[in-house]
Amino acid sequence: MWVVYCFVSYLALAMLIPVGWALVPIWRRARAARHVYCPAASHTAVVSLDPWYAARMHALGNRELRVKDCSQWPQRCNCGQACLVQIGTAV
Repeated sequence: MWVVYCFVSYLALAMLIPVGWALVPIWRRARAARHVYCPAASHTAVVSLDPWYAARMHALGNRELRVKDCSQWPQRCNCGQACLVQIGTAV
């Protein structure tokens, strides 16, 4: 029975290592804070992205991003996050 567990563990590592190797750069780029122009406030804002969400979406083949924190919050916490268009090409 331990042979089966070793084989399954080997297969899991064989799949997780290349996936992790590909997603770590996406996670690192997404966790940096950025200065962007806020269309809702008509001036610049400091935006932090959700790096785990960016990595998950990239693994699924989607380039969708999500704002984790913004310098305009809580005043404009229900904005449409139109500033993500500026960030989309950088991540």
